[in-house]
Amino acid sequence: MHWLEQNIPCQAACPAGTDIPGYLEAIYHGKFAEAYEINLRDNVFPAILGRVCSRPCEGACRHGWEGNGEPVAICFSKRSAADFSVNAPVVLKPAAATGRKVAVIGAGVAGLAVARELALAGHAVTVLEKHKSPGGMLNQGIPAFRLPRELIDREIHQIAAIGVSIRCGTNVGVDVTLKQLCAEFGAVIMAAGTLRPNVLNLPGKDLRGIEHGLSFLLQVNEQGRRDVGKRVVVIGGGYTAMDCARTALRLGAQVGVVYRRAREDMVVLPGELEELIEEGGHLETNSSPVEFLGRDGKAIGVRFVRTRQGEPGPDGRRLPVEIPGSQRDIGADTVILATGQFPDATWVDTAMKPGLIARDGWLASGKAQETALPNLFVAGDFALGATTLIQAIGHARECARKVDAWLTGTVPVRRAAKAAPAFMSKVPGGHTTGRSAAMNLIPIHPMPVIPVAKRGMDAEVETGFARPAATEEASRCYLCHYKFEIVDPKCVLCDECLKVRPVEGCIVEIAALVRDDEGRITGYEKVEPGVTDSLYYNRLWIDQTQCIRCGQCEAVCPVNAITIQKVSLDADFVAA
Repeated sequence: MHWLEQNIPCQAACPAGTDIPGYLEAIYHGKFAEAYEINLRDNVFPAILGRVCSRPCEGACRHGWEGNGEPVAICFSKRSAADFSVNAPVVLKPAAATGRKVAVIGAGVAGLAVARELALAGHAVTVLEKHKSPGGMLNQGIPAFRLPRELIDREIHQIAAIGVSIRCGTNVGVDVTLKQLCAEFGAVIMAAGTLRPNVLNLPGKDLRGIEHGLSFLLQVNEQGRRDVGKRVVVIGGGYTAMDCARTALRLGAQVGVVYRRAREDMVVLPGELEELIEEGGHLETNSSPVEFLGRDGKAIGVRFVRTRQGEPGPDGRRLPVEIPGSQRDIGADTVILATGQFPDATWVDTAMKPGLIARDGWLASGKAQETALPNLFVAGDFALGATTLIQAIGHARECARKVDAWLTGTVPVRRAAKAAPAFMSKVPGGHTTGRSAAMNLIPIHPMPVIPVAKRGMDAEVETGFARPAATEEASRCYLCHYKFEIVDPKCVLCDECLKVRPVEGCIVEIAALVRDDEGRITGYEKVEPGVTDSLYYNRLWIDQTQCIRCGQCEAVCPVNAITIQKVSLDADFVAA
């Protein structure tokens, strides 16, 4: 497990622990259905995440390290796995029924993810959703031009097909109480998301025409259109701000996004900003709202003050500091606040709140999956606050492990690392992965998009890779899950592997290995500069951070001292 965490940075960065190099390798070999199933096992919603994931993996990708170019388009490759896999639903096989019942409150991403995991473990799961359809922010918040609704339906259907019962139109706190659910079910999971808006406490906050981003998106997504006037100001710098702004543009308004920090502090993907500007949106940074302007009870604009970057805050980002005398007014018919949201616990039974809900409305248990009540658990944003889809899924999967342990009286399931033979092709003298140093120079493939003139409410803007582009993009992956290792007792220090190494430093002469207190290898000590004769170093070592997994060393080794294994995580609850 330590080796995996140290040497597969993309997988270590994914909250769901997705086997990223595993599915990229499958795509490279044209096995799109296999790539989809790897994703389905690990992150529940491959087609959805392939479009709207926040991509923490790409920030960690070795191909994006200094001097290596841009990271692999991991997210878009996930979409390719979905686009080119079979059209029929893929239904994972659950374990034998345990006879235990679980209720999940909320059919958003976290609720559906934890429900699926527990159904795979053999438990009978019922999901209670107050809206008329499941999906939560997938269909209530994310616009259809980013996420087609048929994909949401398909991947939710795959969860229901395992045996998960989804009861929509059931409002917990009205139709049934939390106390009743805790009495009826062996375990209850609160996955109600973050529906309480963060309202800016500024003069004029109650003017008509000022609304929160989530309510705006929900209304448009349910009704298709609505009147926003000619000018819209969106306050915020995150994913919701981008969705609100691009939606308002499609409603015919002139749209400006105003953010209080610098552009580099915005929590959005670069492509989203580019699409906003392409579609006619305007972005203004380092401006903070101080007052909502109105006439006859209706908003007519916002007063802003310019800001500069101050000292770093608790999250490491520099806090905005207002610049005196820099106020300016921006006119608006509609003001949309994309300023975050919090969990809403008003539906929780009053008698159950002490010890469960803190005075500020947040859970007293913080971000943990467990609560003060033994059979009551939490998954996703209801514990974390507003996060990303993949963070919610990761939290939900951990919640499922703890719920399963509670129901069965065992310790929580832990995914373990396993090693298997690598997928290698035979070549004279040995094997090869098919990779070469030339693949390092392949530039990242841009995502194709439809022309701006054709962009509307429903037409998906990004069209996906063609098959050749998908396989070539996957070939850029360094296959970090391949563990190349020189077996010290067998190595005769002949240096044949050094002669064929494609990258300086992928195989190095070392004096000793460095280990931590638990005996795990954490690095190595190089020999003195200029000393290359085998008499002066103790062993050869493959540096996993420099190795491009070409297999040339293994092919030339005369004593078969180089082993190659593929390292991955096993599944949580998928039946064998």
